[in-house]
Amino acid sequence: MGKIFFNEDPNHFIYSRKKAGYEHITMQDSRDFILQYQGTQITDFFVCLNASLVWYDAKKTDSIMSQYKRWLAEGKTGEDETNVVISSGMLAVDFYETYGMSLQAVWLDTLREIGIHPWISIRMNDIHEASAEDSILFSDFFRKNRHKNRASHRKPSGYYDYALDYLYPEVREHYLTVIGEALERFDMYGIELDFMREIYSIGIGREYEGIAVINAFMRDVYGLVKRAEARLGHPVKIAVRLPDTPEKALRLGFDFFDWIKAGIIDHITVTPRWSSSDNHMPIDLWKRILEGTGITLAAGQEMLIDAYNRRGRKYAYNTYETAIATACAHHFQGADAVYLFNYMDMPVPIDDRECSLYADKALYRKFLCTAGDYELCSAEKRRHVITYDDVSAIGVPMQKQLPKVLSEGLFTALRIATGKIGADRKISVILGFEGEAYRAEDITVYLNAKICRLIGERAPFAQQYPDMRYFCFEAENDGTVSPVSVIELGLSDGRTVLHWAEIEID
Repeated sequence: MGKIFFNEDPNHFIYSRKKAGYEHITMQDSRDFILQYQGTQITDFFVCLNASLVWYDAKKTDSIMSQYKRWLAEGKTGEDETNVVISSGMLAVDFYETYGMSLQAVWLDTLREIGIHPWISIRMNDIHEASAEDSILFSDFFRKNRHKNRASHRKPSGYYDYALDYLYPEVREHYLTVIGEALERFDMYGIELDFMREIYSIGIGREYEGIAVINAFMRDVYGLVKRAEARLGHPVKIAVRLPDTPEKALRLGFDFFDWIKAGIIDHITVTPRWSSSDNHMPIDLWKRILEGTGITLAAGQEMLIDAYNRRGRKYAYNTYETAIATACAHHFQGADAVYLFNYMDMPVPIDDRECSLYADKALYRKFLCTAGDYELCSAEKRRHVITYDDVSAIGVPMQKQLPKVLSEGLFTALRIATGKIGADRKISVILGFEGEAYRAEDITVYLNAKICRLIGERAPFAQQYPDMRYFCFEAENDGTVSPVSVIELGLSDGRTVLHWAEIEID
């Protein structure tokens, strides 16, 4: 049976319903949202309760309910497109005042009814719109303590500089309050600490010092969970979301080795942050590290996909073929589950996603009934794209295979895991090059040391840049193609730059 972990973010539901024209959310609307996932491969559903502020009727910290009412009284709300996030808060308030309970409580109960493990997820340092003077997304704690950021020794110069610094006791105490109240208010299978919103949670230059602080914080969380277990009468699992590599997590101050040794956590999801799915995460390495610990491992997938962060780009959303390919490769490398972040439903089309798997309800359900199973994934048409990791740590090299400069007489190589490829499958290598200062006939391509045949120019997956042309090369399939492939490229004359590469399996 397939296994998918699924994350529902704090305000997607009310935002998307507001965009779809809802003026009220009924109890049935709330239940139907969860019931659409019945019969899929989703085994564990993570209901995120907060960003900077809490999105249910919290009493110990400010919530979207109290925030919306205050902004409404001050005349700050509106109904135009720029204020959809603000005005959608009305739906959360209306539901609570009508039914006397939060949407999240309904979802957790409904998930339990249909046999899906109901988790709560806490974002540990969400800073959406943090550079703005004010936002309805800000908690009062953030407003009053935004100077306690990881760059408090100077003026913030980039987005992540605004993240709060856990070396301040007040920051740790605030998040313990958020976690503690959630554990008191809800009945859950487990709690996730989402450190990927944001992983940059320790003062710059003090990351090593922060390891002991975060380790102590994790023990405080563990104590809160044990107290919740006593109240609920059943175990409550603890999960964490961490960056793509073990080294990166440790260098950023997150010593998961200690947490495992202390018996604090039950599950790890390794993941990119947002700007692309990462098809080069060392899942096989993580699996070896966790062997014998009892810790389950999920591989995170994001909604976006790109080869690298090139200026002037247009964000591209995963298609069914690219998302299935990522899941297939993660399964092959040993992930216990795939974890979908931002793969949420879309009642009405939003920007250029209307033709994607998110807006096509039948395709969306097919994906959720396929992506959790290696055999089903490997049987599908899929496109394995060379991507990159979008999380960095000082002193740790970033994994970015592209771009590659091709010049006369030199070969360059790219690596990508695909999982198994049946002998009956057609294999193509799709390459995207810059400019016109070369001929496609002068490009030599090998897949796993076997030469590929030029088929011709190819329409792009996503024409992100006007200066690129894409070409298709057919690869030999004798039934022994490795589940981890290497593409080699050489140029016999001229010079060009490779910006895109993928292996298509038809």
